[in-house]
Amino acid sequence: MQEFIGLIGSLCFAFSSWPQAYYSWRKQSAKGVKWSFILLWLSGSIFSTIYATYYHKYVLLINYLCGAMGTLVILYVKIEEYYKEKGCK
Repeated sequence: MQEFIGLIGSLCFAFSSWPQAYYSWRKQSAKGVKWSFILLWLSGSIFSTIYATYYHKYVLLINYLCGAMGTLVILYVKIEEYYKEKGCK
């Protein structure tokens, strides 16, 4: 039962950034996303991946990597928005 609860928690953690990533991609804007959220979430994914690797909990890696991918999408949109505002190509 504990493994199931842990799996549900991991899935929530991994996929919680996807709605924001999809919204930002669809609107081609990340104005509502703070840099602190992006950096903290990405750091959490990195540290969680290190933890899962160190303790050989490889089943968790998929969840953490999915969360990191969503965060990277948001980061990409945020960087694109920054360059668009500056007039860079």
